[in-house]
Amino acid sequence: MVRIRFTEPSNAEWSAWKKDCARAKASLLKDVAEGKRVSIKRQIYSDQRMQRVYKSAGRPFYGKCAYCESDILLNQNGDIEHWRPKKQVRDEVGGIVMIQPNCGPRIRHPGYYWLAYDWRNLLFSCIKCNRLSGNQKSKDAYGKGEKFPVKDFRATKPGEESKEKPLLINPVIDDPENHLQIDPRTGLLIPKTDRGRASIDIFGLNKREALVSARFECIMTTRLRVYTLCGSSDEVPEMDKNHAREKIRRIRLGSAPYSAAGRAVIRAMAYDCKW
Repeated sequence: MVRIRFTEPSNAEWSAWKKDCARAKASLLKDVAEGKRVSIKRQIYSDQRMQRVYKSAGRPFYGKCAYCESDILLNQNGDIEHWRPKKQVRDEVGGIVMIQPNCGPRIRHPGYYWLAYDWRNLLFSCIKCNRLSGNQKSKDAYGKGEKFPVKDFRATKPGEESKEKPLLINPVIDDPENHLQIDPRTGLLIPKTDRGRASIDIFGLNKREALVSARFECIMTTRLRVYTLCGSSDEVPEMDKNHAREKIRRIRLGSAPYSAAGRAVIRAMAYDCKW
């Protein structure tokens, strides 16, 4: 997982989509105020105006999953994922979150419905990170689903989310390097904080063998590319160096799959090589 620099588009298409979001949000809040059933307009997320931004091979997500960094566009459509769930909410172990408004009867948390159309709450995710795999409470299950664990205070109405302390990393807001590190010998992620641990567990970042193997392969190939750049011109053709330089540039930029793994190698080896 790497930090994602999401610069909001300034074109007319994006502005028009945001106006539709604002109207949908106003209608939703009105329904909630009148005690009506919460109904989310899914067409907002299937709208091609926003899909062209989120599912682009370029910025901000480079066609990758925001959580595991796998190349989504290679073999699936992916999901537009709500970081804070828009309807029902579950805790870290899959239990339904209950609240007790105004000291009345306990009810299910209604979800963060007021953020349903907020682009800052939307991420591009692969289906394995976003959708639950297996039984909700099974120790082998992974996938975010409706899970959104927080520490202590839980928001239940608009504006209160600023008081929350989420346990899941949002790479658009947070720098994952503050919470995660990579074991270069195995490709496994190591938590540095409680948020790192919760993100590893819920997204299954160490449970998916193919994912761990892909990170380890990135570590090995990045190491070889650094060695290529460190070699003298007599030893390594310039064409090979240019290829290695471009691959490393993409890792530094964060556009390559598993850039976090590649960056760890580059940092560890850079002092040996001036390139």
